[in-house]
Amino acid sequence: MNEPAPLPVPVDGQGPALRAGDVDRDRVAAVLADALATGHLDPDEHAQRLEAAYAARTVAELHPLTADLPVSATELQPVAPPSTTPVTALFSKVRRGGQWPVPPTSVARARWGKLVIDLRHAVFTRREVVIEADAFCGLIELVLPPHVRVYDEGSALFAKRALPMGAADATSADGPMVRITGRAVLGQVRVRRAGDARHPWREWR
Repeated sequence: MNEPAPLPVPVDGQGPALRAGDVDRDRVAAVLADALATGHLDPDEHAQRLEAAYAARTVAELHPLTADLPVSATELQPVAPPSTTPVTALFSKVRRGGQWPVPPTSVARARWGKLVIDLRHAVFTRREVVIEADAFCGLIELVLPPHVRVYDEGSALFAKRALPMGAADATSADGPMVRITGRAVLGQVRVRRAGDARHPWREWR
């Protein structure tokens, strides 16, 4: 008969450690996003701490990630959610990039145009985000950093949906995940991973 696994013990050794849930990780991610926006963390520090937050199994592992920031995870106050206004390219070329907070659900539309959603420096405040990509006679292109996984659950009608090989693979299995929905009609939804020599990316190709 197999013995039960021992309970995790915190660093101070005072009893079993409190397990961290997705809500706890999301709160820490929100604090890190605010710290990046206010200059308390640089992009590299933010990426490292965010990856550690998603990999954390206990609350004790989460606390050091925000302990030196202006607002700790335990003191976090409700903040306004990221903008969910649809991003649309209509007879034009539009690019969304930089250090922008990715909402849990967003909409991207291309109508006889090209829309680039650049997530290389985006701030993920949730472990999983959903992007509804609707391309009608247009192109939607998503550019992913190495640590983000992606799954395409959309549909196509006389159109094309293209993901790089190993799209679900990432440098960190605990990193953020992008789930793509929506429909492509006489258009294309294309996903590329930055830094992948097999799938080179040019912004306005």
